[in-house]
This record gives sequence, structure tokens and C-alpha cells, in this order.
Amino acid sequence: MRSLAMSDLEDLHRLHSDPLVMQSLFSGEPPTRQDTQERMEQYLQAWRQNGFGFFGVFLKGPSQKQAQFVGRAGLRIFEETSDVEYGVCLCGHVAGRGIGPELGAAILRHAFKELALERVVALIRPDNERAIRAAEKIGFRHLEDRHYGDRVKGFYEVRPSRYGITRQRRRSNRHTR
Repeated sequence: MRSLAMSDLEDLHRLHSDPLVMQSLFSGEPPTRQDTQERMEQYLQAWRQNGFGFFGVFLKGPSQKQAQFVGRAGLRIFEETSDVEYGVCLCGHVAGRGIGPELGAAILRHAFKELALERVVALIRPDNERAIRAAEKIGFRHLEDRHYGDRVKGFYEVRPSRYGITRQRRRSNRHTR
């Protein structure tokens, strides 16, 4: 994994045009290059603004230059809330190999240990059984179904305790007599 860069734009467009990805994220409609560029700009802005964002996911090759781009995964601010959302998007030819849960666990450990987040959320379409299994494998639990526009999505969360991280609550400095 490494932070996405503008030089990954063509790879990102191929990812977003992958049939499995189009079905899962874009309702079967391929994004335009302009759509992909706008998303890339949002991803890069998120890194500058928040200090976290989406990573490019690469399969190791004989050398770093020969690593194969196979997806993106990471964290972003969820809509206009204070929640941080986890997302993973992999090319169809690598889906189902266990890469998603491996990425997710690493990203969540980083979210809780380094970023000190109190929770991470995920939204998953109820018919995306593969994504639900992968999310549950890394500790997400379903809270409720919510309407987003004309769709219903499952709203999931995971907390630091799932990763063995406990936070001490701050005690009040007030003393009562």
C-alpha cells in the first residue's frame, strides 16, 4: 500500500471501470474519465486536509516498479459528519483472495493506534454479501439499515476494543466534598 498519487489516475480509472466495481459502487454504470479525475482530486485533498485517505493497493512484483495496481483502500470523513468511514475497492480478478480483510485489519489498526479514532464506520449494500463477510471478518458489526438517496445500505461500525486497544477515560478534576 502507498498513498494514491495523480500518477495513479489511469490505474484508478481502470479499477472504477472493472465490472465487479461498477456493479458494487456505481450501479453498473462506468464512470467517465472526468468522474475518476474528480474522485482522485477528492482523495488527494483528503490526505492534505485530514492526514489520512485512500491508499493504492499493489500486488508485489519482482521490483517495486513491477508491482500491479489492484485497488484502493483506506479511510475518509463520512459525508458531513465527524465519523471516519472505511472503504475498500479491489479489481474483480483479485477479489475473494483474502486481500480485503488483510488490508482492512492493517488500516483499522492504524486508525485506532496512530490516529486514535474512537470508531470507524462502513456502509455496505445488503446484497453485497462478499463485502459484508469481509467487514465482519475484521470486526465490523451491523448497527442498522439506513436510506441513502434511493438506496438502503447497512451501517456498520468497529471500535478500538476489537483490536485490543482500550482508552482510559479522562477523570474530572473536580473534587466533591
